Amino acid sequence: MPARKFFSLFLFTFLCILTALIFSSLPISGLAAPLLQSGSTPVYLPFIAKQSGATEWTQHAHDAQRTSFTQQVVATPWRLKWIWNGPDGQGKVASGKFGLPRNVQPVTGGGRVYVAAGPRGVYALNNANGQVLWQQNSIGTVNSTPAYDPSGGTLLVVSANGRLYRLNAATGQILNQYNTGSASPLPLPPALAGETVFFSMGNRVYALDRTTLTLRWQYDAGSPVETPPAYSPAAQTVVVASQDLYVHAVDASSGARRWRVKPTPTQPGDPGDNSSFAEVKNGWPVIAEQHGLVFIRYRLHWQSIWNFNPDNLQNNSQIRQFFLNNRSDQPLFALRLSDGSQAFIPNVGNGGFGDGGYLPMGPMPVIARLADGKEAAYIVVRAGPCAADPCDSRYDSHLGEMMLDGQTVSGFQAGDVRFMQNTHFPTDEQPFVSMAGDMIFAAHWEAGIAHQITDRSPGRGATTTNPIRVSNLPHIANSQDQDACGSGFLTSHYCASGLINTRNWPPGFYIYWQETEIDDQGKPITVYDKYWSEYAAWVVSNDTIYFVSTDGAVVALEHGQPAVSSLTALPVSADLDQPAEPPVLDKPISHEQAHLYAGWVAAVEGELVRVFNNGKAVYLSFVEPHQRRFVVRIMKEHWGAFDQPPETLYRPGQRVQIRGQIGWYQGGPVIYVTSPEQIVIEGGE
Repeated sequence: MPARKFFSLFLFTFLCILTALIFSSLPISGLAAPLLQSGSTPVYLPFIAKQSGATEWTQHAHDAQRTSFTQQVVATPWRLKWIWNGPDGQGKVASGKFGLPRNVQPVTGGGRVYVAAGPRGVYALNNANGQVLWQQNSIGTVNSTPAYDPSGGTLLVVSANGRLYRLNAATGQILNQYNTGSASPLPLPPALAGETVFFSMGNRVYALDRTTLTLRWQYDAGSPVETPPAYSPAAQTVVVASQDLYVHAVDASSGARRWRVKPTPTQPGDPGDNSSFAEVKNGWPVIAEQHGLVFIRYRLHWQSIWNFNPDNLQNNSQIRQFFLNNRSDQPLFALRLSDGSQAFIPNVGNGGFGDGGYLPMGPMPVIARLADGKEAAYIVVRAGPCAADPCDSRYDSHLGEMMLDGQTVSGFQAGDVRFMQNTHFPTDEQPFVSMAGDMIFAAHWEAGIAHQITDRSPGRGATTTNPIRVSNLPHIANSQDQDACGSGFLTSHYCASGLINTRNWPPGFYIYWQETEIDDQGKPITVYDKYWSEYAAWVVSNDTIYFVSTDGAVVALEHGQPAVSSLTALPVSADLDQPAEPPVLDKPISHEQAHLYAGWVAAVEGELVRVFNNGKAVYLSFVEPHQRRFVVRIMKEHWGAFDQPPETLYRPGQRVQIRGQIGWYQGGPVIYVTSPEQIVIEGGE
């Protein structure tokens, strides 16, 4: 559950301050060694890193193997190039702003940036200034990252209507299309490799000629295919996963099945807080070409966060044994491309952007190429000692390096992880990860985290107390809610003193200026809650760094000194602690109408379907899962206002009326309840 819940804000702020003190001083026993400041001389750089060039990120996760890794590095310092679909000229939310679909990444080619925009179709932006060059909105809803084909200057787009469109990338004109006869709202980006484009739709995987879109073959998985394909050139194999949790390897030339396996003991279904079920949707296969491996991740149950106890799991041996004993808690599997057998157990604990009994798909691994030609994986990992006292299992996540064999680093075997320093994030806020050379990027819902690896020498990483060292690169915060630089708003969107949204972040860029509102009960109404897409993303392409925020803004950075003193400071906005008086609705409304009255004080009615206490808040929900639907949250600091624990006072089947100001939370309407008088049980139960 997100830490913007104010009851945990103090703890987060304390950890951030403590981290800053540690990182600016000498190492403290039992804690991570200090981060180097940006620009410090690296001790051990393992990556091939281009400073510039024509390397482009042309499809989802960079390439058809879905490695999320590019060798291109944009050298620091960075400056703002442009922001699209975000702020206006004063840092406020621009008129006409909209959210973007989940998992969308910008791709580039031909001097343009292409962005999938859901029901708005696809946009092409001028890479020089972020201006819209064209919009193609006659091809249905586009929830999938397109693929740019440099050979013909075209864009390949999978629509939720089941068609693959080939567009003129310069104009957006439809050149040709292929109709599968199926449909899917899932993110299912195409994979472009050689003369073939592969994509998933319905129960099938399709291989088409990249130009004519003539069908080469189709493979029937016998169950809805819920991941995009990944392609291995060496193995000539396409890999997908289906709703029934099976992983399929398909001959890339003929479409014949090579193998089909189900590595997890769980059964298909929404896991919620039930360890018996899992899902594959919203993830994607990742291929480690050199090692002949494919990684598959499953979405697991909420309780998997707490089953993994950081007090007892502090090294690779302990973590591996935990998964041997708890197979339904293993989220990530490493399969051999040759036959689908399990190569090793990845020591990666489960996590994701969780909330009140709901834990979405966690981050995929990055497959990076080291300077000596070897491969290593990078991903969010978990281990103790716990960073909170008393221990909370959410405080054990780290960026990490995972070994794919027993030779890359002496003393580590395949599946072992090496722990890294990083800006703190909890386990139920695990970000998606991407890399550019020795730079590692983590896309959190409130900020873009960026580090440069400075020392991954063999003696580091075995424990969290002696981690791989990194330095801070400029971060990106969603909103600069306090004037940390004492300058007012700057059109550079840069603050060298630090970033402050609902918590503190290292110095860098902000998207919005003081755009977090406070409702009549002191709760934050953030931009990302209103336009929630669940995950953010970093991409590096064509000498530009792109960050897609959770609210759908696209930020472009480039090499250069960020302008500070030469820019005009605009007036600071009104005091956030003095919100305008909210309007009051004079009659009750249904929970299904709540989204229409965000910002209003209203009485919302409906029948409860679930009451859930996750230890931090009590949730009253009217639809399950409650994501993007109206929900009531009773935060821990207000439980004392009730005669009994709130979860014992309300139950599924009761009709209730909830009164309060309607705000936004993770893309859906919410009322925060602070006293029992706000809840009326209809019928007087």
